[in-house]
Amino acid sequence: MEFWEQMGKELTDKIEDIKKSLAYGNVSSYDEYRQAVGTVQGLEWSKECLKEIINNRFKLEEDEECKRYVWIRV
Repeated sequence: MEFWEQMGKELTDKIEDIKKSLAYGNVSSYDEYRQAVGTVQGLEWSKECLKEIINNRFKLEEDEECKRYVWIRV
């Protein structure tokens, strides 16, 4: 797994963990709720920025020989 893919997965996993925590009522105050929601917003923003950077600087190209995708610097 490429670094960028791993980073995206880590962000997604953390977002889902916080969302589950909110869904199960694991926050005890409005302040904790606001912090959790703000964290999700920040992580979502980071994930979108990461995707934009990748799309602007790299492109995926299929390597026919290995039957996998490789990052090509643009």
